[in-house]
Amino acid sequence: MRYRFIHVALIAIFAAGCSARGLDGGSVAALSRGAPPHPFARPGVGAGPIVTSKFGGTIFGWAIDENGADGVLTEVTPPSGSPFTSVVETFDQATAKITKVVRKQNGDSGNRELFVDAVLANDVGLIDDERHYGKYTRRDVFYLMAPVSKKKVTGTWTRPPGRNFLIFDIADQQSNPAAVMAATILDGSIKNPPTFEVVVTDVATNKILRILHAPRGDGVNYPYFVAEDTTTQHAYVPAANHDSQTVFIDYDIRNGHASNNFVAPPFSGPVAGIAIDSATHMMCTTTGSTYSVQMYDLKTKKQTFVGQIPNSGGEGQAGSSIAADPINHLFIVGQPNSLKGGSEIYVYDEQGNVLESLTGFAFGPLSGIQVVAGSRSGYVGGPQGNQLESFTY
Repeated sequence: MRYRFIHVALIAIFAAGCSARGLDGGSVAALSRGAPPHPFARPGVGAGPIVTSKFGGTIFGWAIDENGADGVLTEVTPPSGSPFTSVVETFDQATAKITKVVRKQNGDSGNRELFVDAVLANDVGLIDDERHYGKYTRRDVFYLMAPVSKKKVTGTWTRPPGRNFLIFDIADQQSNPAAVMAATILDGSIKNPPTFEVVVTDVATNKILRILHAPRGDGVNYPYFVAEDTTTQHAYVPAANHDSQTVFIDYDIRNGHASNNFVAPPFSGPVAGIAIDSATHMMCTTTGSTYSVQMYDLKTKKQTFVGQIPNSGGEGQAGSSIAADPINHLFIVGQPNSLKGGSEIYVYDEQGNVLESLTGFAFGPLSGIQVVAGSRSGYVGGPQGNQLESFTY
């Protein structure tokens, strides 16, 4: 799962209220059902080559082809000051080298910048040209690279109707052309909260398949996340119900039905990261307030494991984003700040055992993580703002 940077302040204002509804005050001692086994590492795993943006600017978005060898990023240069240049670049996953500058455009005072939203099925890249008009107005344009391996913009995607359409997350799967997005619509002011939407779309063919909403009474937690079981074609969005319990809104993307009867155990806490193994129907989440890692069986909608993330003593060491490995049936969990110092990556099996602990990283809470399951490799953000770091596990 990757996090995206959102630059509209009013989103956070309203979202904070939604998230507060889902906060539970339970202790980690009440959550844990035993500490995970002592982590160990296999020979030859860990940090690998580092991608550095071509012009040294801060990387504002990135994604990789999880079934191939290419990747795409956007940088803004210079890192500070105005005017600036926003750039789309492709890179080779194996060599960590920039392979082409795809697009460059100038902006002024942060009012226009390019952001990689995702690489979708069939290596289709979605690039958001964020266009700010005044304090609360956005009229973004979305470019396509279909495929990314062609190293050029091939068209545009037409977003759903409504003012100020903002994408927060796209379910991390690259097998089904129907992508599932967590997005909001704003009215262009701070008078009303954002309207949350789940958008189901075939980006490559420029078709909006469905626009879905949460059941009444549920407050979708900020930041907005979505994960998908591509086998059952169900998507899950973390939220909070009227009793301030953490729930996972279950969307059947085939018929549009939404259910809120998937409720997490008490004191589970708001979700900070989420990923699904569609082969086994297992879901993994991280939480900030309880700094735990949790496993759920989507067939039974029951929590099967919960435990404190290693090398943690509080929220400051919580896990963040997660990637699913559906070939080896593993979850790869990022921890931005370990008690050992720096950042760590943990490899969990689906029973909650920590199989590997990868050290020597330095990435921030918004770095995101993606893996290529076939080669047991992946990428995270860091160690500098203009870099991405590869790893094997």
